[in-house]
Amino acid sequence: MAVENENAEIVKARIDKRNYKRIVLRNSLQVLLISDPDTDKCAASMSVGVGYFSDPAGLEGLAHFLEHMLFYASEKYPEEDSYSKYITEVL
Repeated sequence: MAVENENAEIVKARIDKRNYKRIVLRNSLQVLLISDPDTDKCAASMSVGVGYFSDPAGLEGLAHFLEHMLFYASEKYPEEDSYSKYITEVL
């Protein structure tokens, strides 16, 4: 998937040696890449920008419920917690 480079100014502490780059994917997903020369580890995380404050009236707790549903079985990962196990095995 092609990406669009963003020349956004990223504010960081003067002592922060990491390199930052913001890109936007064609599906509009915003990505922040961080390169740390002092580590040999990698990580990934995702912020979806929704949660409790996005719950509809009368459905309080829906975001939390959906968070937990991520770890249940799905068509692609038929065993409960199999996606988490897959991620652990890959790493």
